[in-house]
Amino acid sequence: RVRPPRSMMQGETSTSPLAEFLLLAKSAKGAACAQLVLQVLEHPSIHVFGELLDMPNVRELATSGPANVLELLKIFAYGTWKDYAARAAQLGSLTPAQATKLKRLSLVSLASANKSLPYACLLSELEMPSVRALEDLLIQSIYDGLVTAKLDQQAGRLHVRASAGRDLHPSELEQMSAQLARWHAGSGQVLDSLRQKLDMHKTRCDAANAEAAELERRVEAMRASLRAQQDAAEGGVLGALEDEMEHDDKLRKSGRTKGKHSIGLGPRK
Repeated sequence: RVRPPRSMMQGETSTSPLAEFLLLAKSAKGAACAQLVLQVLEHPSIHVFGELLDMPNVRELATSGPANVLELLKIFAYGTWKDYAARAAQLGSLTPAQATKLKRLSLVSLASANKSLPYACLLSELEMPSVRALEDLLIQSIYDGLVTAKLDQQAGRLHVRASAGRDLHPSELEQMSAQLARWHAGSGQVLDSLRQKLDMHKTRCDAANAEAAELERRVEAMRASLRAQQDAAEGGVLGALEDEMEHDDKLRKSGRTKGKHSIGLGPRK
């Protein structure tokens, strides 16, 4: 399993390498600017070039410098190895580092459009000399974070989970804008739907709480009624028992008096 770069593992951050070249591009013109661009194309940590393409001195290379350098920069920004190979005679040769970098960028484009890439396709698109060379390039691309993928050597495939982003070609801006507009509209619809569901849920919860409160009130009323009935019932029984006991007591007293009279113990006349 390929391990991520040490700096990524430790969460280290640093200034973008491109920032230094952007500062230099503000003053470099003509051949000096062209040389600066070639250095950027060879730099192993720079994979996006939109900001450099927007620099006035770089744009001027189209008329006041080696035009092929500007075209080469565009290839690295949003083109592929096949695009370069078709115009290699016009654009000039690449250094080994530049060639490897362009192939890795081409891999990013392929990975962004396909979740499973056969080795045969990659060997053809990147014009790699062997499977071993291809796998070395894939492993290094994974290590550098250009693609998140797994090599299936037995099946001869690259299974892609994610890929880095590249610069957009000017012709793609309108399409991207439309996609973003659709995404925004869809997100708005989803939010409206969620709000409606939340409102419905709140209404149901309020109704359930009100029903529970009413049920609790009725239960308490029933308990109070039962307690009152019980108290009344207990009071009636006690009263009857007291009356009966009082009656029995009178009878006992009356019986004792009669007994005394019968044996001559009554009061003398």
